[in-house]
Amino acid sequence: MSIFDGAVVIVTGAARGLGRDYARYFAQDGAHVVLADVQATADAVDEASAAGPRCIGVEVDVTDRASVIALMDRTKREFGRLDVLINNAGLWRGMNEVGLLHCPDEVWEAAWAVNVTGSLHCYQEAVPLMAEHGFGRVINISSMASRAGGNPYGLTKNAVEHMTRGMAREVGDLGITVNCIAPGISAFESARSALPNADLVVAGNAVKRLGTSRDLYNAMAYLCSPGAAWVTGQLLRVDGGAGIS
Repeated sequence: MSIFDGAVVIVTGAARGLGRDYARYFAQDGAHVVLADVQATADAVDEASAAGPRCIGVEVDVTDRASVIALMDRTKREFGRLDVLINNAGLWRGMNEVGLLHCPDEVWEAAWAVNVTGSLHCYQEAVPLMAEHGFGRVINISSMASRAGGNPYGLTKNAVEHMTRGMAREVGDLGITVNCIAPGISAFESARSALPNADLVVAGNAVKRLGTSRDLYNAMAYLCSPGAAWVTGQLLRVDGGAGIS
C-alpha cells in the first residue's frame, strides 16, 4: 500500500520544474494529483498519470481569486475532496538580482501578487474543502533566500514563512496543519546536470551536493503524513546545511 493511496493533492506551479516532479512523486505514492498552473499542463499530467492513479490538469492564475475558486470547484467535482495543497507556484527568475533601490514597480508587484497573495488565495479557498472531511495538509514553499532582505524574492518568501504560522494557528481545530519548506539550491530531475557552477553552489553546504526534487518531496511527504499530525506552523529548511555558520 502506498503512503498516499486515495488522497487528493493539488500542486500549484506543476507544469514544469520542481512542481512537475512533486506531482509525479505524489502520483507514484498513490495520490490523485491536480496539476495547477498558468501554463499548459498536458505533458506533466500525462507523466503523473503514467506514474499512478488518475490525475488532471487545471489552468489557474493564483493571483486571481475567481480562478482559484474554479480550481477548488473542479477538484471537488472530479474527486469529491481535497487532502493536500502544495503552494508551489512562485516567481523567482531575475528577482534576486534586481535589488530594491531600482526595483521596477511591475517586478515588485508581481512578486508579491504570486508568491504571497497567490499562496493566501489558495489556502483560503482550500480550507473549506478540507474542513468538510476534518483533514488537511497545507505546505507552503519558501526559500533559503528568505534570510535576505535585499530583493523582492527573499522578502516575499520571508512573508510566506511568517504567514505559515498565522495560517496554522487558525485552522488547527479543523484537523488541518500548515507547514513550510525552505529549499536550498536544488534541481528538478530534467535539469540536474545542467545547472552552472554546481561546485561553487554546494561549497558552503554541510552536505556537499546539490539538492534534488526528491530531497524536497521527502520532506513534504513527511509533513503530509499521519505521522506529522502534531506538527504545524513549522519551517523546515531542506538545504544541505547551507545556513549553518
